[in-house]
Amino acid sequence: MDDYIAKQILDELTQVRKLLTILSQDKLQSFNENIERTYLTTDQRRQMYDMFDGENPYKVIADTVKVSSEAVRKFAVQLEKVGLIEFVELNGKAKNPKRVF
Repeated sequence: MDDYIAKQILDELTQVRKLLTILSQDKLQSFNENIERTYLTTDQRRQMYDMFDGENPYKVIADTVKVSSEAVRKFAVQLEKVGLIEFVELNGKAKNPKRVF
């Protein structure tokens, strides 16, 4: 695909994203409130969720939040099951949790 067509596609997708953001603002606020009420019930869970950026492995998150790596893993798996995070491979190593939203 040549660069011109790729740029046109990217521009069009950017416009679609802007429109979807505008149209879904009220639903997005309600969605975020539901996530907080259901899953981010403690300061530690909020911190873990904030650190789920695909860059941080369990150990780094656990050390920062002062919980076990197993606690981080269990929370990540719980959020993956409901579609809030995904696991991404970083540099061919273990998969790290990354927020979808």
